Amino acid sequence: MAESEFLKLPPELILACLANLPVTDLVSCLQCGNRLLRDIILKSVLLRYRREQERAGVQENPHVASNLVIADRLEQLLRREANWLSFTPRSTHTIPIDFQTTGLYDLTSDVYLVGDAPNPNTHMCTGIKYTYTSPGSDGPQWRAVDGGKSIIDFGTAFEEHDLIAMVTYTPHDHNPQVASIDVLLLSFSTGASHPLAAHPTLHIHDVEVTRNRPGVSIEIVGQTLALSLVYWSYELRDMDTLHLYNWKSGAMKMDPFPVYNTGLVFLTHDILVLPNSVEESLDVYHIPEDDKLPRSLLSFHLPELVQSTFILSIQCRGAPNPRGASVRRPSRAAFLPRPSDAILLFSFQIGNPTGATEHMFVVHRGLFAASINLSLAEGEDDENPQIDVEWEAWGPRCTHWLDAAELSTQYITTTAGQRLVTIAHEAPETPAPIRMLDFNAASVETQLRTRGLAAVDGPHAVVRAVKASSQHPAFFERPIVSELPYVETTSKRMFDYGAVLINDENIIGARFGDRTVEELEVLHFG
Repeated sequence: MAESEFLKLPPELILACLANLPVTDLVSCLQCGNRLLRDIILKSVLLRYRREQERAGVQENPHVASNLVIADRLEQLLRREANWLSFTPRSTHTIPIDFQTTGLYDLTSDVYLVGDAPNPNTHMCTGIKYTYTSPGSDGPQWRAVDGGKSIIDFGTAFEEHDLIAMVTYTPHDHNPQVASIDVLLLSFSTGASHPLAAHPTLHIHDVEVTRNRPGVSIEIVGQTLALSLVYWSYELRDMDTLHLYNWKSGAMKMDPFPVYNTGLVFLTHDILVLPNSVEESLDVYHIPEDDKLPRSLLSFHLPELVQSTFILSIQCRGAPNPRGASVRRPSRAAFLPRPSDAILLFSFQIGNPTGATEHMFVVHRGLFAASINLSLAEGEDDENPQIDVEWEAWGPRCTHWLDAAELSTQYITTTAGQRLVTIAHEAPETPAPIRMLDFNAASVETQLRTRGLAAVDGPHAVVRAVKASSQHPAFFERPIVSELPYVETTSKRMFDYGAVLINDENIIGARFGDRTVEELEVLHFG
C-alpha cells in the first residue's frame, strides 16, 4: 500500500496498524514530517502507554494490569516511575522474622525466601520459608516448602516454571564419610516433585565429607539448570565444576568442566557468563536449548592487576533472569523489568600482600550482548574458535565501577532491572541514606536534558546524573574509565539497615540480630 493510500484510511485503522510497530519505528513515524501521522501518535493513549513502558524499561504484567483501562495503566506507570525517582514510597510495612534462620536466602520479583531453622548438629536446614514482599490485604505471612534433606543452597524459576531447586548434602547411611550432592526439583506452589521433571532428583556426585560442604551457585533459565560447586576449604580443586542439565528430561547437557568461582549468570536464554578468577576474565558460553553441545565463545578480559595481586572470588547476579513466554506462576507486580535491559552486578575480592579489598562493577546486559555479537562478527574469519576481547574494547562503554569500600556488600540481591541500591557499612550504628542508581538510558537523558549535571534537591531525596567517570582503585595497573551513565537518587531520610535489597516494587531493609536477620522493613514504591 502506498503512503498516500495508507493515510487515507480511517484514523482508527491507522492507529491499529501503528499499534503493532516497535517503539523505534513509532519514533521514525513522528520524525517523517506528516502532521496527520504525528497527531494520531501523540494523541493516542495506547501508543503513549507503550512509549512510557519502553522508556521505563518495563513490560506490563497482563495478569495484574488487564483489569484496568489503558489510561489508568498509564497513570499507574507514570506514578510508579515518579515514586522511584523522587524516593517517595507509597507505603512502608515491617515483616518480622520470629524464627531461627540459616544464611540461605533469595529474593525474586515479589517473594523473599530464607532457610528455615537449622539442625543444631549440621547447621543446615531441610526447608525454605517464604513471604510476599509487597503489601497484601492479609498482611505478611510466612509459608514453607520442605525438602526433607539438608539444603546447602537453592535456586528458583517461579514465574516461568513454578520451580524451586534445592541443592542437598546427605551423608550415606552405609558410609557416613561420603556424602551425596543432589538437586531436588519441586513445585513451589505444592512442595511436591515438579510434574514436568522426568527425574525429580538429579544426582550430581558423591564427595568425601572431609572436603566440607561446597560453595554453590544455581540458576535456571528455560530448560537449562546451571550449577557450580566449589570446595573452598579443600586444597585439591579437582571437584570444582560446572554442571549443566536439562532439568525437564534430567539429561546432562555436557560433561562437568572446571570452574574457579561459584558465580554464574545468564546473559540471554542461551548465553551463560562465568567469571574466571584465574584468567581475570568473564568467559561466555553458548548453551543451546536443544541437544547440541554447549561451547565456549569468548573471553572478556577485566582490567589488569598489578603484580602480587589476584582475584580471590567473584559473585555475580542479574535480575530478572531471561524468561520465556509461558507463565505458570504470575508475579503480583503490575510492571516487570525487561530482562534484556537489566544490569548485572559483579562483586569480587582482590588478594594482595596486606590482605583483601572489595570491588564491584555493573555491566549493562543489553550493551554486553551487543559487544558479544560484535566480537563474534569480527572474529568470523579467525581460525581460533576462542576469541579474547581486551578490556579497552568492551569495558568502558558497557560498565560502571563503583566504590565498594564504604558500601554494604553482604547481599548480592541489590539490583532489579536497571536499578541498584546501596547503604553504608556503618548504617546500623550511624544511620545513613539509601543510594539508588538507575542505569536506564532514558532516565539519564531526561535528567541531563532538564537539569544537566546539577543536583536537584527534592522533598525526599537529592537527584543527580552521573556521566563518565575515571578512578584508579588500589592494585589495578591503570585507571579505570566508566562510560555507562546513571541517575543517582540519595534519600534524605536516614536508615539503620544492615543491608538493603531491591525487587520489582520494593526496597527492602534488613535489620540483623545475632548474625541472622530479625526484621525486614519494606519501602513499597509500586
